[in-house]
Amino acid sequence: MAESGGKSSKVYVSSDGTRYIDVRTADAASRGKVISLFSGAGGLDIGLEQAGFETAVCVEIDADCRETLRHNRPGWKLFEPGDVRAADAGALLELAGLARGEAALVVGGAPCQPFSNIGKKQGWDDPKNGDLFLEFVRVVKGALPKAFIFENVTGITQGRHAEVIDYMYRQFEGLGYGLSHRVINAADHGLPQTRSRFILLGIQGVAAPAFPLPTHSKGLKEWRRFVEGLEDAPAFESARWRSIGETFAALPSDYRKRPDYVVMKNGPVVVERMKRIGPGENFKVLPMSMRPKCWQNGKHQGQDTFGRPRLDEPSATIRTAAYNPTKGKYIHPVEHRGFDLIEMAALQGFPYEWEFRSVRGGTTLVGGGKQIGNAVPPLLGKVLGLAVALQMG
Repeated sequence: MAESGGKSSKVYVSSDGTRYIDVRTADAASRGKVISLFSGAGGLDIGLEQAGFETAVCVEIDADCRETLRHNRPGWKLFEPGDVRAADAGALLELAGLARGEAALVVGGAPCQPFSNIGKKQGWDDPKNGDLFLEFVRVVKGALPKAFIFENVTGITQGRHAEVIDYMYRQFEGLGYGLSHRVINAADHGLPQTRSRFILLGIQGVAAPAFPLPTHSKGLKEWRRFVEGLEDAPAFESARWRSIGETFAALPSDYRKRPDYVVMKNGPVVVERMKRIGPGENFKVLPMSMRPKCWQNGKHQGQDTFGRPRLDEPSATIRTAAYNPTKGKYIHPVEHRGFDLIEMAALQGFPYEWEFRSVRGGTTLVGGGKQIGNAVPPLLGKVLGLAVALQMG
């Protein structure tokens, strides 16, 4: 047993020094209030709520996301007009009914596009959003919460983008926060999706915050390899990664009646292409005569493009256009169409009752896909929240 922030919890240490804490039996007792930045459609906050935290105030610039938050959680206060650059820490604390140092958490993930492996990868130099992580740092400094959780894409760890991590460490270490960062695959915690994300944890008075111990793995071989790298082996074997099939089977039979149900309509040529794609295959099995020109020249080598996943495996990362089979491994496992918005939300782990709204009325594929694909999976928020809560003094 190891002491973490005054609470006795089982901590496992890996050969590279990473610390993991077992959250399987942690309860969801009241944990305190959260200031949520870049809240999006509420994924991270739903998970923290499930871990016992209370979302006191949200900052989100996207009007559709704010409409979704208002509809599903009218008790969550929204900072208006939603621009984090205008969100003074003092104003957020006042709106949340908190004094400096009283917030349990400040959480959020600055827009990931500047650091994504898909796109221009401008990072800090992105003229629109590349410096928004600075706003996260500013609010943490102003609010001085007991802990914080920062989330982003794995690309932030690569090349020159890594200076962002160094900068955040320098800014936080003088404030009494112990810091740890790691890339986490949400599938290792029971999400039916292989979604890897960068996580930075900071906890007051804890030298090296621990991450939630994985509970799932691709298979026993991978689990045993992970366990061999720990100083002390857990007394359980992991469950297998959750699959698309079991996730879709859990959806109600009438889910297509939901007001936010939308699915992409495909023409007969595209449908005929899909009929040629088997489980685990992609556009490369199509004869040249059936491929668009951009897939014929040999320059496009994507392994997921126009791919059909297997029912008994997790999905690939659900991005904002996961409804479009040409954008990834997004052909439905057994039907000749892309994922619909409700299936996308289920693969992201949103509670079934969580509805996606729009200020323009009916939910659109593009708008709903953006809300779902950009979200932090609630399950990831829950296990991170439990791990932090077990270590807070």
